[in-house]
This record gives sequence, C-alpha cells and structure tokens, in this order.
Amino acid sequence: MAGRTPSLDYENLLARLVDVVYVLDTEGYFLYLNRAGTELFGRPLEDLIGHHLSKVVAPDALQTTLDHFHRGIANPGTNPYFETRILRPDGEVRELEIHAGSVLRDGHIIGRQGIGRDITEIKRLQEDLADKTSRLALIEDQQRAAMDIYRRLSFLSSQVSHQPHNIERMLDIVEDTFKTEAARSAGMDDTDIAIIELVADGYSNQEIADRVHLSVHTIKDRVGRIITRLDARSRAGVATRALAAGLLPAHRPEPR
Repeated sequence: MAGRTPSLDYENLLARLVDVVYVLDTEGYFLYLNRAGTELFGRPLEDLIGHHLSKVVAPDALQTTLDHFHRGIANPGTNPYFETRILRPDGEVRELEIHAGSVLRDGHIIGRQGIGRDITEIKRLQEDLADKTSRLALIEDQQRAAMDIYRRLSFLSSQVSHQPHNIERMLDIVEDTFKTEAARSAGMDDTDIAIIELVADGYSNQEIADRVHLSVHTIKDRVGRIITRLDARSRAGVATRALAAGLLPAHRPEPR
C-alpha cells in the first residue's frame, strides 16, 4: 500500500470547509454551492441552485459584484480578490471576501468559481478600532487644547497682577482664546466666528460679504455649513447654538 495515493472524496471535503465554495455559469446562475454557502446565505440549496447571484447579494453591493463577475467572464485569466455583502432572508447582512477564478473546458470559459470567506466580524472589529482610535485622537487633541489654554491663562494671570489696569484687555484675550478653541473643535475657523457674529447681529449675506471681504456666494455656502455644524436648523437659531457652544460672548449688545 506504501506509495499509493488515496482517492479523495471531494464532495465530503468541500462540505466540511468553513468557507463558501461556489460555481456560477457564464450568466451568473449558481451551478454548485457547498454547505457553508447555504448556511451563510441562509437558504436551502434548492432555493439557490439555478438562481442568479443577485438573489443573495445585498442591493448596495450588487453592481460592484456584477462588475467583477463580468470582467472575469471577459478576461478568464483574472483571479481577483474583492469584497461583497450578502443579504440573508432574515435581513442580516454579512461581509464576504471573494477569491474568484474561471472554469474552463477545452480552453473555453464555461463559468466562474470562487471561495468566499465571511469577514463580518473582522470588519466590525476594524470599524470599532477605527472609532476608538478616532475618539482617542479627539481626546488627545482636547487635552492639548486644554493645556494650551491653561498656559495662556497662567500667563495672563501673571500679567494682570502686574498690570491691573489691563484686566479688560486680558479678559478679551481669554474670551478670544476660548472662542478659537471652540470653533476649531467644531471644524470652523476665525472667519467662521466673524460670520457667526454677523449672522447673530442680523446682517444679510451681502453685508457679511462686504465686511469679511468674500463673495456673497462663498458667504452663502459658509453660512449653510455653519448652520449644519451648529445644528441650528436656520439662521435664526445660529445665535442660540453659537452661544451654547462658546462661540459668542455671554453678554452681547442687542442685534441691530
């Protein structure tokens, strides 16, 4: 018996794989699917064999998946990796990484076959990691801003003790520092602060444009962005939202 190659039960082998194994004809209809495929797709085999791949691919991923399939049919030598999304009957969406290749007979392509690996949990972990990394970066940024404000306040405090007559100017500097940091945290800059103040004072877009030396179209776009960033819903709500965000002084003269 030594040296003899055992015969392989390929059907049994494919049935034991945890990855999806599939074969499609040249039109994209299932010719074969292993047990892992039926389990991942959430459908019995008889509901899949003879049916188009669009039956299992999520609508938002279908066009990309079809593009990969058609490129493979047109160029049989391509063996791409790509990702797609599977929509199960219960509404659950699974992420699938595909490694596809061609099925040839007598040198002619008769279909596409591939292996699909469920990467749903990996994708979720990646998204969680990206979210945590983003939040950590935001916290670090806020800490740096707080330390910068603390250093400035310490400096101003020492100046006030030596120059008490300049206390009003020092307080203005402190307020401007807080406004700048609040604007930066909200994704805005000093020009946005100036526009916010003018909007809150009731100036029109043209009047604001004349004062900050920008086109009226630019002002219109920036006011729209400010309303969105502050979740103010309208120009009328800008003052209230900006005040709550620390972008306007607590004591302001009445608007014109």
